[in-house]
Amino acid sequence: MDSASDLLTSVIEDLNSLKTLGSDSTAPAALKSVSQLAFRLLVARDLQKAQTSLRMPKSPQIKSFSLHPAYVSDPGRNYAFALAGGAIINGSRVVGIGRVKDEINLTPPNVPKIATIPLVKYLDSPGVMINGVSVNRRALIKYAATKLDDSDFDFIADESHDGRLQLLLDTEGARHCLNDVPLAYYELLSIGQALITSPNVIRLSRRIEKFLKQDV
Repeated sequence: MDSASDLLTSVIEDLNSLKTLGSDSTAPAALKSVSQLAFRLLVARDLQKAQTSLRMPKSPQIKSFSLHPAYVSDPGRNYAFALAGGAIINGSRVVGIGRVKDEINLTPPNVPKIATIPLVKYLDSPGVMINGVSVNRRALIKYAATKLDDSDFDFIADESHDGRLQLLLDTEGARHCLNDVPLAYYELLSIGQALITSPNVIRLSRRIEKFLKQDV
């Protein structure tokens, strides 16, 4: 097999692994697997490389919930934690969660709309808000892939902007849980589910499978 076939084989295996996992389990082993798969496919750009290799134009398009503008515009006065969501766990969709500060009685915004956006824009868009600070999905995936692979990893030494976001997830973000699971990991699962259900990614998967059959 040449390098292009190796890449396409790796991508289809990772996508199929996500389908098998279902991205709907909050068990530690499942979360770790989703984080590693999402890192390779999205942050390491394997999905984009596969689309480029097959000469499919533009960027993969991801269909997912966006973070509600009310959370984005809140300067951290009212909401301590909010996520875009969309993950389906045990048949229930976890979406549009807003954890209010200081027991303020607020009506959370309505469920956000589904948007289909290019991969790069998707990764750079906010997945969670923590005390008014926006954390994009790229930083969230990198945090989860690192933390779930090494629970003792110390983020304090990294003073970059991305490092500060990951430290925020590791400290303040980790305080906000649902069923003893940090809420940020529900957004991670949402990313996994968005990957395997986005029509554009499904078409890409079919193209990869067709190419690999011809290559054999």
